[in-house]
Amino acid sequence: MTDDVVARLAGLGLTLPEPPQPLGAYQAVARTGSLLFVSMQGPAIAGKPLLPGRIGAELTMDDGREAARRAALNTLAQLHRYLGGFDTLAQLVRLDGYVACSDDFTGHAQVLDAASELLVAVLGDRGAHVRTVCGVRNLPGGLPVGLALTCAVQDAPAAAASGASG
Repeated sequence: MTDDVVARLAGLGLTLPEPPQPLGAYQAVARTGSLLFVSMQGPAIAGKPLLPGRIGAELTMDDGREAARRAALNTLAQLHRYLGGFDTLAQLVRLDGYVACSDDFTGHAQVLDAASELLVAVLGDRGAHVRTVCGVRNLPGGLPVGLALTCAVQDAPAAAASGASG
């Protein structure tokens, strides 16, 4: 399945970026039981924010949608690094989205649709999720969009687990 996800990304002209390092004293990914939590990811590339600013002020709706896609790629990169691929990813469960925007901006859902659409396009049925989105005055580093993800994971297949222990 991992190759399928990477192939789907390639088919869209995308590759997984290097996962961003946390900006503070927290973990990028944490697991409890079968749930995996990915800390807020923004559209940063090589540690630099892509398109800093607020949507509806310095940035357009299209800029916001591109930022949401890039943030989704960073969530996928965090999952890939933590899980060592996508084989044990059972299901995306919840996507929480934060949109830094002007006071009169109301297109939050359309901005986050770009992230949701990408996740479903590359993960198929496993990418379907519930979602919360809200507008905020600003985000760390001037990011226009931030995404936090909750996923269900399964244990590695027994054959892989026994082979790994050697």
